[in-house]
Amino acid sequence: MNHTLDDFPLTLAAGITFTALMGLSSLLFFVITRRKQLRQKEFIRYLEGSLEASIRSQEAEAQRIAADLHEDIGSLLSATRMSFSLVTRYLDNCPESLQSAEQTKRLLEEAVKNVRRITKEIQPPALEKLGLVVVLQELVEKVQHAHPEVLIDLECRGEEYRLDRSVEFILFRVAQELLQNSLKHADASRIELLLLYQPKRVFFTLSDNGMGFDWPKVQQQTTPLGLKNIESRLSVVGGHVVFETSPGQGTHTVVDIPLHTS
Repeated sequence: MNHTLDDFPLTLAAGITFTALMGLSSLLFFVITRRKQLRQKEFIRYLEGSLEASIRSQEAEAQRIAADLHEDIGSLLSATRMSFSLVTRYLDNCPESLQSAEQTKRLLEEAVKNVRRITKEIQPPALEKLGLVVVLQELVEKVQHAHPEVLIDLECRGEEYRLDRSVEFILFRVAQELLQNSLKHADASRIELLLLYQPKRVFFTLSDNGMGFDWPKVQQQTTPLGLKNIESRLSVVGGHVVFETSPGQGTHTVVDIPLHTS
């Protein structure tokens, strides 16, 4: 009994020490876990910032390329075409020479048309001047003309107003990419586009009656039909996209962009 009483202070001290060590361990674990969470959040913010900077850099580069194509290459090709027309006046009447000259002229004209087409696709001149609705109408008309077998319909609802330049540009690029996906991959015979203006947000939807796809499976792919690229573009302006689809059931895509008004 005396031996037990003598050992009591040691036992108490050991218990206190053990409790203190457990408390300290718990505190250290909490601190380490919290620091990891903060680092992860910082890393995510860094990635989001890098992604936004990358997308903005890509868009700026695309605009620069469009300007260079229009001002430099386009102007050079137009001048070459005019100069070649003058040169052909001095050709002899040899059938081979005339045929070669005509073929060269057609190639130059095709090159000029292609440069203009690519420039408009990269940066539609009407977008800044006339707005998103006009440019989408032009896009649908152009695609419909190229694919007469597909019925394409565009509807605009709500009171139209001009959006921020970056929002309009990204919405146009997203609509362009979604439309191309439906034509290339969905094998659809009907595509319906809707642009809906609301006071504090804008919606864009695209529905097709194509083959659809397995969205969870597609998400695991590295570059699924450009869909991750669409998500990345929209994240720059705070928007997001939802894909409602399944194999054989077509696809309904909803783009939602909240508008930050002062």
